Amino acid sequence: MSLPRLLTPIALLMSLSPAAPSADPLLQATVASLRDAKQAVVADTVLASPRLISDFYATRGHAPAWSRPEQVQALREATEASTVEGLVATDFHPRLLASYSAPGALDALNPSERIAADLALTDALLRYVYQIRFGRLDPTEVNRVWNHRPAIPSATLIESLTRVLDAGDPKAALAAIAPRPFFYEALKAAYVQAVGAEHLRELTAIPAGTNLAQGSRGERVALVRERLALLGETTGDPQEPDHFDPALRDAVIAFQKRFGLGADGVVGPSSLRALNQPFDAAKAERIRINLERMRWFHDGLPPDYVLVDIAGFMAHVIRDGGIDWSTRVVVGTPEAQTPAFRDEMEYLVFNPTWTVPPSIQKKMRGAASRYKVVDRRTGRTVRPSDVSNHRRYALVQEPGPKNALGRVKFMFPNGHAIYLHDTPSKGLFSHSRRTYSHGCVRVQDPLKLAEVILNKPAWNQNEI
Repeated sequence: MSLPRLLTPIALLMSLSPAAPSADPLLQATVASLRDAKQAVVADTVLASPRLISDFYATRGHAPAWSRPEQVQALREATEASTVEGLVATDFHPRLLASYSAPGALDALNPSERIAADLALTDALLRYVYQIRFGRLDPTEVNRVWNHRPAIPSATLIESLTRVLDAGDPKAALAAIAPRPFFYEALKAAYVQAVGAEHLRELTAIPAGTNLAQGSRGERVALVRERLALLGETTGDPQEPDHFDPALRDAVIAFQKRFGLGADGVVGPSSLRALNQPFDAAKAERIRINLERMRWFHDGLPPDYVLVDIAGFMAHVIRDGGIDWSTRVVVGTPEAQTPAFRDEMEYLVFNPTWTVPPSIQKKMRGAASRYKVVDRRTGRTVRPSDVSNHRRYALVQEPGPKNALGRVKFMFPNGHAIYLHDTPSKGLFSHSRRTYSHGCVRVQDPLKLAEVILNKPAWNQNEI
């Protein structure tokens, strides 16, 4: 008795499901003609990748991809909002999106215009998906030495296009295309803040004078409080605005951190300059460039990884997308900068030897007794008068308390010969600006880092 009653609504639901879109012969012929074209133009739009667009339509049986005005409207809103990511909205055919987002706009076109519009809209979506996930520029064209990101597979981009266009809620699908790690979101917020400060370009300068610190009083203190409030820092609700109280000190420290200044809570010459010139167009542009560089590397990050913040001189162990543990690091000098790249950590070495890099060895003539000189041809230890020939000789420092790599190194084999390691030069970690290495990353607390990375009860400090 109950079975027929169950079958009825199921049959009704099936009858209401939309039929799969059918192939369009004109669309099929058009994309076939575009496939091998060096440059293809449809609806006054130059297609970014005719071959990939052709492959995309082939995966959907050459059926049109754009059937609902909310699809176009969602892409229009996403591309207009892309400026907060440091992208350029005009890359995504804004006039075309505005024209076709109106209800009935696509239906009013004749067949050939309709096919051209479908292809141009797909091109706009492809450009947006690529840029928001992987960046506006090809990193290998910017710097072939530093950046080793492989080419993006066509299947990855086609899957993203399909996910958006087949979604019941295209707006939500677009928002989910490129999940952002916390450090990207933090930098994006800084970019929005930096660009949003343009209206503060012509502020009246706070007069120069003696340094202001907690306990100071006077009109300049009141002006600093007023300026910080204008810049979004909470300075409390004091009964004496001209008194430098603890709340004002906290606001000064927050401001100094935001502007990359020494966070001592004292308004000295550097902090005063920043307060008087809170809008810095060059800084906003640097942040925009670094958002782009982040997009080159962060797509598809796993929940657990090690993030070396080169500019912040810190290493963070990330678990489940959040910071689990952090330590100070020393990075490369301005002349031997630590490159930005991404690789997989494969193993750790305890009590490592150190082989002097060619960049250092070729400047040496003799070798101190702490080094073993190995003839690369014979493998034997030798004592030549000149060791600068790094192709002939290897300089090796045996394990020990004075070894340049300390007690552990963290290996992720890469084309830069960069890794993380311990160091006997612990005093450098007390400096605020830690640029002293030849490119590798020196870690302040490497044994704790090893314990956190190994993340197993058997690998505690004693066992290590």
